[in-house]
Amino acid sequence: MDASQLLMNLTSDGIAIVDINGTILEVNKKFEELHGWTREEVIGKVLPMTPDNYIEDAVMVLPMKNKEGFVIGFVVVERDSSEMKKVEEELIERENQFRMMIKLYPEPIILHKDGFVEFVNDAFCILFGGTSSDDFKGRTIYGFFCSKDKDIIIARLQQVMQSDSYTEFMEIKLRKLDGTFFNAEVSSIYVHKNMGFPVIQTVIRDLTERKKSEEAIIGSEKLSLIGQLAAGIAHDIRNPLTSLQGFVQLLKAKNADYVDIMMEELEHINYVVNEFMTLAKPHLNDYMESKAQELVQSVVGFLQPHAHLFNVQIQMDMDQDFPAIYCIPDQIKQVLITVLKNAIESMTSGGLIQISFRDRLNQGLVICVEDQGVGISDDRLSQLGEPFFTTKANGTGLGLMVCKRIIEGHGGKLSIQSIINHGTTVEIELPFK
Repeated sequence: MDASQLLMNLTSDGIAIVDINGTILEVNKKFEELHGWTREEVIGKVLPMTPDNYIEDAVMVLPMKNKEGFVIGFVVVERDSSEMKKVEEELIERENQFRMMIKLYPEPIILHKDGFVEFVNDAFCILFGGTSSDDFKGRTIYGFFCSKDKDIIIARLQQVMQSDSYTEFMEIKLRKLDGTFFNAEVSSIYVHKNMGFPVIQTVIRDLTERKKSEEAIIGSEKLSLIGQLAAGIAHDIRNPLTSLQGFVQLLKAKNADYVDIMMEELEHINYVVNEFMTLAKPHLNDYMESKAQELVQSVVGFLQPHAHLFNVQIQMDMDQDFPAIYCIPDQIKQVLITVLKNAIESMTSGGLIQISFRDRLNQGLVICVEDQGVGISDDRLSQLGEPFFTTKANGTGLGLMVCKRIIEGHGGKLSIQSIINHGTTVEIELPFK
């Protein structure tokens, strides 16, 4: 076997060399396998080799020229397309099985490529208000998100395409076909290996019911706070009323020299009652610009009667002015009341609570509440914030859980450090507007 024949037999393609009349001059081993003919049977003959409907996909013809540039023959290269066809059919079947598997999956799933919808399952259709996958196919996926979230969505999709792992579930608002928004969380993974149709698969969880439950818990905890603070409020109202009654008796026999004092006491009563009603009545969950120091000051004034009952003083560092935060004031007040109330009640022998503020890298505000209470052990500290875990005899354990959910909902973080018999420090981090 010469060098040319050796090279021809190293390839996985069938090769035949023919003259300008189509007479076969040479073939390789793969040609013999493809057609079932031996070399001796075809040399010198003109034979049909490949059906016309396969020629475009499977055959390549290269001209052979002499030194003068004239065509003296052809090299016909035939590729065995049966394996390739088999692989394609297997991939198509695998894709169909994959789509069928996710079609009836109970959680909403969307397959998308280059930002456009390829397929959605039945649960997705129901959630987003469509009748079939065709209602969504070809749509841009960014139409399902708020425009302000587009950059973060693009970044997450780029991240998932460069990784074999899924993204953590992210809470976000999504838009249905009718234009209404709902709360959801999404996670994506890049489906590409051995599938033949590289797409991103995104799973969606509807948080509507969970949000309702959380709001109910927040409301329930608010009512619990009101009930627990009622005794302190009654105590605070009773003292100025006693003073007013005494002054009124004096006014019967003397002139009105004490009117100013009476007015101060009345204003204090009015302030406490207003704060009590503000906490008690329902509010719309509207975000607005607020000064954190003013919110803290308001809550401290509200809790002073409760602090007096425990012989506790509250000291605030108000020297520095900070940018506004964007929040739901009523919810932030609820968090501050829970944290301060816990701090007050941890100091059964009295003491000092220090409240300070600091700027965290110009990105957010940290409100620090430090008490001198009994402290919390490390094993219990790790469980704080879990439902129904509490360090109080009559507690529910929902207070800190609600606080964490509120702060996380504001894009912030609540953390707790404690040392037994030295006190506890609670840090509430909230982003600036």
